[in-house]
Amino acid sequence: MRQQGTYEKKLRGILFLVCLTAVFVFTGAVRVQAETRENTALEGIYIEDISVGGMTESQISQAIHSKMEELKTSTINLCVGEQAAQVSAGELGLTWENQELVQQALAVGQKGNVLERFKVKKHLEQQESITLSLSFLVDADAVRQAVETYAVPLNRDAVSASLVRENGTFVVQEGQDGYTVNVDASVEKVVDYMQNVWRGGLGAVNMDTEVSPAGGDPEQLSLVQDVLGQSSTDYSGSNRNRKQNVSTGTSKINGTVLYPGESFSVTEAVTPFDAENGYAPAASYEMGSVVESYGGGICQVSTTLYLAVLRAELEVTERYNHSMIVNYVKPSMDAAIAEGVKDFSFVNNTDAPIYILGYADGSEIGFVIYGHETRDPNRSISYESKTLTTTECTTSLSADPSASYGSISKVSSGHTGYTAELWKVITIDGTETREQVNSSTYNMSPNKYTIGTKTDDPEAKAAMEAAIASNDLDQVEAAAGKYPGGKSPETNDSKSSEDDEQEENTSDGSTNE
Repeated sequence: MRQQGTYEKKLRGILFLVCLTAVFVFTGAVRVQAETRENTALEGIYIEDISVGGMTESQISQAIHSKMEELKTSTINLCVGEQAAQVSAGELGLTWENQELVQQALAVGQKGNVLERFKVKKHLEQQESITLSLSFLVDADAVRQAVETYAVPLNRDAVSASLVRENGTFVVQEGQDGYTVNVDASVEKVVDYMQNVWRGGLGAVNMDTEVSPAGGDPEQLSLVQDVLGQSSTDYSGSNRNRKQNVSTGTSKINGTVLYPGESFSVTEAVTPFDAENGYAPAASYEMGSVVESYGGGICQVSTTLYLAVLRAELEVTERYNHSMIVNYVKPSMDAAIAEGVKDFSFVNNTDAPIYILGYADGSEIGFVIYGHETRDPNRSISYESKTLTTTECTTSLSADPSASYGSISKVSSGHTGYTAELWKVITIDGTETREQVNSSTYNMSPNKYTIGTKTDDPEAKAAMEAAIASNDLDQVEAAAGKYPGGKSPETNDSKSSEDDEQEENTSDGSTNE
């Protein structure tokens, strides 16, 4: 019995050793299999919108790479006011910096203490996913290049609300604010947005800008409906260059809008007088003479506008008369301009904007001033020119030693001199009052002639010079008659005998070569 018990003990010991060996062998096999199998993320784990459950490390890395390539094609709007320029996220140098995210995805629910792993697995078993986020980066230099290339060209000046005349009526056009992109601040905004706000897809960043508010007042502009004053003058007899100047000057004033209290300078509006600004050489007054200069005829533009301004009863702040009289308006109704010397200017003294319409059709130049009529309908105005004195033009003769004796050439026509006043006549319910508007002095200029004095005869020359000094054409003609050909009578008689003699000597049929 004792031997049998001993045998059983030995057998149980052998079986224990066998089992223990088997356990060690199985455990080792499991450990080897675990070491050779690559780790994968648990189901329910996401990186952004990528489900990485069941993915290995390399597969997760590839999925992230594909996602980044997709994100680089996303459009980002760089907004400047109501305008926007499009740039891709890739152009902004988009990358991601948290490369450890791959290992984090693999570790979720599989590493850490037992309690943490248990909580994660229970969370996933309840079909509640866990999302890990990429940490985006952009390149500041690439962002700056994009802002300068795409956003800065959207800079614009402010545009004031304006009036446009269409089919006989006024249309108010809304203004636009102006924008200037602040590059440095805009780069910072884009970087912050892409790295801290944007999560993919279409994006938009408002550029940092300096805003220039639109000028003008649409409500006030809508008041412009009435004709306040108008005028026209004729220039059909002008030559081509003068007509060009009248048309050019008128076009530079046409469409002008003045708000209450604003002033207008004609000289500033139409200068400089040169070919680049659309002008041609034409006759103009200079120092009491008529000369050719660029812009000749422009004073008919300022004069015609002056009459319209007077009838609109705007406040005239500067006006000059011509040095000599003009023939397209009555005395004291003109307004001369000369760059840097004379100007015609006025102020809008009404309660609303005014609009100046100008036209020049080759025959007639005219201006119409529109605004808001508030004057008494029972009140009317007119303007009267009053001539105070008249100085008839004289004659001015000068010698031309190269011209044939006694020849007469007219250099320029003279101008009668005047002093004049312009009066405003106001009539209210039949009662008339008068106000002096201006006074003007127009210089007399003589008719200028050159007289030929070419002669070798001292007596004839002295006679013609005396006639020229008298500034009397009758005496010039008398001297020319007395000394035909610039010769004294005795010389003329002698020459006639010599000529007769020569004719007799050559009348025998000989040739005179």
